[in-house]
Amino acid sequence: MVQVQQAFSSYSVDDLDTAENFYRDRLGLEVRRTPMGLELDVTGGSPVFVYPKGAAHRPANHTVLNLQVADIDAAVFELAAAGVDLLRYPDFPHDDAGVVRSDDPGSGPTIAWFTDPARNVIGLIQA
Repeated sequence: MVQVQQAFSSYSVDDLDTAENFYRDRLGLEVRRTPMGLELDVTGGSPVFVYPKGAAHRPANHTVLNLQVADIDAAVFELAAAGVDLLRYPDFPHDDAGVVRSDDPGSGPTIAWFTDPARNVIGLIQA
């Protein structure tokens, strides 16, 4: 069996400076610039690595990062105040704020989605 010491996720962006500003200034995450890209500290543990790919970048067709929050309504309000628009998928019943709410724990999380400037999808999930 492979003995994993640590794990981290990674995905690309088309413009590292724009991504750094978005994650730091709009989302309020701790961002550290490295020679290879950005490290996002989202949990105080394993970082998320964001690397530049320039014109070769293609946004993933799935959610690349999920951020758990205690109060999704407050988080959605803060995102809107920072100029971040939520995505609305046609197959999900969004409320007026753009949140898909689950009253039944077995039917899925209370969640909203938005994109970063490179069009990568980020999920916001109520913990």
